[in-house]
Amino acid sequence: MDLHQIDVTGCRIIGAITKELGHLGPKHHGIILGRATNGDVYIAEIMSYGYQISTYDNFSNRYFNNGEIMILPNDGDLENVAVAKRAIDEIKRGGKGIYNLITNNCECFVNRAMYGKSVSNQVINTAVGVTFAAGLAYVLKKSYDKNKG
Repeated sequence: MDLHQIDVTGCRIIGAITKELGHLGPKHHGIILGRATNGDVYIAEIMSYGYQISTYDNFSNRYFNNGEIMILPNDGDLENVAVAKRAIDEIKRGGKGIYNLITNNCECFVNRAMYGKSVSNQVINTAVGVTFAAGLAYVLKKSYDKNKG
């Protein structure tokens, strides 16, 4: 596939996974690769069933009904084309293992391409929120038990 650079090559594309929460909830991330000679814009992504290259239309059809499709600029140290090439190279090599919601998800894939770091802010924020809620529940229960008895 012969891809040509466009102004959003190497950028992050994000679609909301649920309509109810929109972009406040879980999101799917991909890397925009470029435009093919047939006019289609291609995106690299990892899904629960593996790595894939899909079209913008395919991505949009999956997530448009859940909210706006967001395109965020590449804010890493690499040039946009280098980010797209890293994403393609990872897919060609078979990726970094099978999909894992915590350690190898779509956001991890995009962050590896942009920053060279496999991290997911969604996972970190969820863990922090769960830890905070559990801690608050523990403190409230202790306070209730203390005042009750």
